Amino acid sequence: MRSTAYTSARPRYDLADIVGLLFRQIGIMLLVFLVIAVLGTLAVMTLQKTYTAEARIFAGVGQEYVYQPRVGVTERGQAPEGDAVTQSEAAILNSQEVKQRVIQSLGPAAILGDKASGSRAVQEAQAMKALEGGLAIGVAPGSPIIAVGYESSDPARAATVLNAIVDAYLAYRRELFTDRSTDANLAQQQAFEDDLAQADAEYQAFLRSNDIGDFAAAKAGYATSYQTVYADRLSTQALLRQTDQRLQTLEAQLARTPPEVALSQDLNVSARDQILQARNEREALLARYLPDSQPVRDIEARIAQLEAYVASGGGVGVKEVRTGPNPIWTELETTRITVQAERDSLQARLAALDGQLEQIKARQSELVQVESQNATLSSEREVLSANIREFQQRASQSRADSALVQAGADNVTVIERATAPTTGKSLKLPLLALVILFAGFTALCVGLARIFSRRDFATAEVVGRTLDMPVLAVAPFKAR
Repeated sequence: MRSTAYTSARPRYDLADIVGLLFRQIGIMLLVFLVIAVLGTLAVMTLQKTYTAEARIFAGVGQEYVYQPRVGVTERGQAPEGDAVTQSEAAILNSQEVKQRVIQSLGPAAILGDKASGSRAVQEAQAMKALEGGLAIGVAPGSPIIAVGYESSDPARAATVLNAIVDAYLAYRRELFTDRSTDANLAQQQAFEDDLAQADAEYQAFLRSNDIGDFAAAKAGYATSYQTVYADRLSTQALLRQTDQRLQTLEAQLARTPPEVALSQDLNVSARDQILQARNEREALLARYLPDSQPVRDIEARIAQLEAYVASGGGVGVKEVRTGPNPIWTELETTRITVQAERDSLQARLAALDGQLEQIKARQSELVQVESQNATLSSEREVLSANIREFQQRASQSRADSALVQAGADNVTVIERATAPTTGKSLKLPLLALVILFAGFTALCVGLARIFSRRDFATAEVVGRTLDMPVLAVAPFKAR
């Protein structure tokens, strides 16, 4: 007869019951613990020591991260923050393309070592998995330094693979940031040059049809000519008025001046000659006679009569008068003719200047009518020329930038390349601790599972607690 009773109610345990029951399951728990611990220890002991090669890369802000418009001469955009550039470079370093290039350059066997097996595709897949598992990239906030590490069981292999990863990254990023717009810029420049040639032909046809050499020079020249001719016209007009007034004055003077005047006249001076002759005779008589002689007194009486005649005015008069043209009138007439000829020439000059002004104004009017067309054609040529210069500059800058990038002149510098690590690390002790903890936890779980899966009452206390009734006596188990 069994000493335990069965019921549909689940047994109720307290902590002391659980601890006591666990001691009853110590055998099975120890067995589970030993099995798991031994198997885990054997598995941990098969692990090899790993070596981690390390490298450091400086990734600063370069012009490839600054926005530059493809068309136009606007200013470049603002450079991003250093953390964003570092994160971007780290993403490029960790890209599948870089890993694929490392596999292609080194070969799967150089990455896998003794673990390489199977076909080429299988080995490449295993090598990719090894790279993804062994490569570690670290970026510190606010720092432009990228720390790169690669873990492998062989120290030389770890350094070789990591250096290959760095080299592949540098080559790949240079290809990524190489300006590929040179050919497109040259093609666009050629298109603009063709458009400019057509625009030049249209502009030249426009100039020939309007008889213009240079529109701006022609317009400025006609404006200057108009000012010069107009100023000359005003001067000529003032001079013409002055000449008219002078001519009127000369004509008035000619009207008041006689055309003929007495040129010369001969005077009658015979009485004076007789007085002189009588005085000469008196002197001759004095040589022969005394002063009071009769002949001398007679000649003196005659001299006195002649002098009295001359003193009365009757002894002098006009004997003969000769007339001729008045020299003043002649001079005035000559001046009048000269001034009249000058006035006629000024009138002709003024008429010529008026005609020139009309021609210049007509030509200026024609230029004003075609000015809008000239402005359209000229602006089109200027825009095309500016675009050609811009794309020429862009093409040359793009070629220079590509050459500099290919030469290594960029914002990324390898500070420290990978070298073969001298010390490795092993996870045997941490893993052994984890195995022991796991084995103990599993054994405890097995013991608890066996306790809580029981349907009988192991002790009198469990019976009383489960059935909520006192246990009066306990009979020992008796074998049949």
